[in-house]
Amino acid sequence: MSPFIVTIATCLILGIGHVGWGNAHTVKELKASNAAPVIIASYHACWYHISIIFLTTASYLIWHIWVSPVSVEPLLLLWGLIGACYLTYWGALLAYPQLWPIAWGQMVIIPVLLISFGYGIYMEIYA
Repeated sequence: MSPFIVTIATCLILGIGHVGWGNAHTVKELKASNAAPVIIASYHACWYHISIIFLTTASYLIWHIWVSPVSVEPLLLLWGLIGACYLTYWGALLAYPQLWPIAWGQMVIIPVLLISFGYGIYMEIYA
């Protein structure tokens, strides 16, 4: 249960943080740069999709721990989605290395989340 609590906290921080930081900084800068509406819309879609994945993971785990145990398969799916998003971050940072100063926190926090979440799933399956 402890790995899932770490996962919930991390997912909530990342999910809420993505939305808050994105609205406070990135959207403002995109609009100030007179970016085409399709660029701003694409940003919103990508940015909020990852937030939805984090918040869904947290919600599902909260339900699993405190309301009613649920199947492990959706947990594996969510773990895989977060892992895929992490690989996407790596791709973006390789393409735009100047983003490292603002992205290093996520690059540290997400592996902690993946390890904690993976260990929790392992404990669910084999405990």
